[in-house]
Amino acid sequence: MVFTILCSGQNKEFVKKNFPDNRKKLKRALDSLKKGDSYYVLGVRYYSQAIPYYMSAEKFNPDNAMLNYKLGKCMLYSSLKYQSSVYMEKAIKLNPNIDPDAHYYLARGYHLTMDWDKAKQEYNTYMQSLTPKMNAKIAEVRKKMEECDNGRQLCQSPARVFVDNLGTLVDTKYPEYRPLVNAGDSELIYTSRAPSGKKIDLADNEGYENILVSYLKNGVWGSPVKLGSSINKKSTNTATAGLSPDGQTLYIYRTLNDGDLYQTYSTNNVWSSPSKMNKKINSGGKESSITVSPDGKVFYFVSDRPGGYGMGDIYKVNSDSNGHWGTPKNLGPTINTQYDEAGVFLSRDGNTLYFSSTGHNTMGGYDIFKTVYDSGRWSIPENLGYPINTPGDDVFFTMPANKKHAYYSSDQKGGKGDMDIYMLTFLGPEKPVVISNAPNILSGITAGITDVMMNEAVSVAAPNKALLRGVVVDSETHKPLFASIELVDNKKNKPIADFNTDSVTGSYVVSLSSGINYGIAVKADNHLFYSANIDLTDSSHYREIEKNIALQPLEVGSHIALRNIFFDFNKSTLRNESKPELQRVIDLLKKYPTITIEISGYTDNKGSQAYNLRLSAARAKSVVAYLSAHGIAAKRMTSKGYGADNPLAPNTTDAGMQLNRRTEFKITGK
Repeated sequence: MVFTILCSGQNKEFVKKNFPDNRKKLKRALDSLKKGDSYYVLGVRYYSQAIPYYMSAEKFNPDNAMLNYKLGKCMLYSSLKYQSSVYMEKAIKLNPNIDPDAHYYLARGYHLTMDWDKAKQEYNTYMQSLTPKMNAKIAEVRKKMEECDNGRQLCQSPARVFVDNLGTLVDTKYPEYRPLVNAGDSELIYTSRAPSGKKIDLADNEGYENILVSYLKNGVWGSPVKLGSSINKKSTNTATAGLSPDGQTLYIYRTLNDGDLYQTYSTNNVWSSPSKMNKKINSGGKESSITVSPDGKVFYFVSDRPGGYGMGDIYKVNSDSNGHWGTPKNLGPTINTQYDEAGVFLSRDGNTLYFSSTGHNTMGGYDIFKTVYDSGRWSIPENLGYPINTPGDDVFFTMPANKKHAYYSSDQKGGKGDMDIYMLTFLGPEKPVVISNAPNILSGITAGITDVMMNEAVSVAAPNKALLRGVVVDSETHKPLFASIELVDNKKNKPIADFNTDSVTGSYVVSLSSGINYGIAVKADNHLFYSANIDLTDSSHYREIEKNIALQPLEVGSHIALRNIFFDFNKSTLRNESKPELQRVIDLLKKYPTITIEISGYTDNKGSQAYNLRLSAARAKSVVAYLSAHGIAAKRMTSKGYGADNPLAPNTTDAGMQLNRRTEFKITGK
């Protein structure tokens, strides 16, 4: 009698003769195979639904080559992609001729787990099966092999950064991606594909895209809520695309018309109904991501319109002071490749652009890159490195004003499901480990530790920046105010940017560059404006400035210091830098034509009392004369010089004396 022994290295078909004692279980396994195949034949987007049925059949018969092949292939296009190589490897062992593309899928599995040598070996094996006429496939495989080389090199010098999943309140088994964070790092707006009821997008068998928001409380991102029904529409994909620097304008992407960008505005924490963006931005193609310069005048966006270098390209378009749009310009071949660029984000310094690409020196899928604008051109894009980037998709980088953290979406190993949102914490350059000669009193210190120096893959230092933050409230009720903040370059007499405070909390965050003497004006309806002068012309280090502002209501007796009115030394001649501040006074008086005012001049205590009185009076008269010459009736204004009276600070320091040298505006009638 001859016995046939089936060992683990031999293919085992789902037939009765191989399972004579398990016919009921065989029938159930065959039913599972049939259900799995019904999804498999529908294509890649349905592979994830085939996996549970295939796994049920595999549990009964783990030694079937075709089942292992289908499992490995389905996993490669699902959230289980990092397990793909286990099944594809087994399929090839059970049947070396299982499918011509098996070695390609096995290479992809090794690639995703960063097994660079095995991946290249399998890509090479697959390459041998291609004919010379298969040019596109040959080019694709060669690129994948280059990505393996890039990955090996990037992993040798990892970035000093913590990469943390945001946790189960934000990240679920469904895809979460396209994060946007406000300047204060307290509000996270993102896209989710968690199903709403039973609504499913039949185009890809996922839930429709919806926009959610989560707030940071006690260091933890809270339970997200959907933005209003005016934003998220039933049976329509709506995704985040960008956020203005002040956080009050949200740009969204909808798949209508092959993909267009819309904008919505926040008023009292309620978002307006989205309106389609200008035709200079939206085209007949797909526009998917957008970012705005700090002054709101320059937009960078991603489009696949004709005439580009590859798939999605990054374009730039300017808007003038009247809101007129220029012609979009492609950023050129230094930035854009023959592959896909996506997820563009401009940092708040206005000179550093982050984006994702499947080109350049990616290690696989989308990697995040940065480029810096200097001397009239963008630098060669720099890969942010591992572990920020992985062989999977890493995309939609965003950063708050303080640059201590950043956020992005990734489908890396260890996530909660599909795409997840991660927080980056930048550590900066590593300091050498120093071992003291003193006796060891901590058991963790051991002899033989040497200095460790790591290459820094991401530059996060901001030595020439300042972060101005605070809250704007009513001076009497102390309730938060929705206010506008205007930044002016005093030296150039030129507006730089306009921002708004948060409509509910009254908070604001503004990033300031060094080398500029700033005039800052805060305005709200039915209130006197507030002005401040922040001189960063000689600043060379990063600092954070907190300035909480109480705006006075328009009432008799209310007064403000006009901090951006400047005079020549020991003279009453108004300097050119004063014009923006004077224009704010003119605008206020024209908006409220019944109020009367006193312009008051003050000095420090240097010089004689008589001299200081004359100088302060002359300076107050100069301001009144300027206002009168620009359309304000003289009968509405008086002027007076108070000299060194009513000091705001002791005249014992330069800073104190500077505070005391001021021009004030007071309401005398209404």
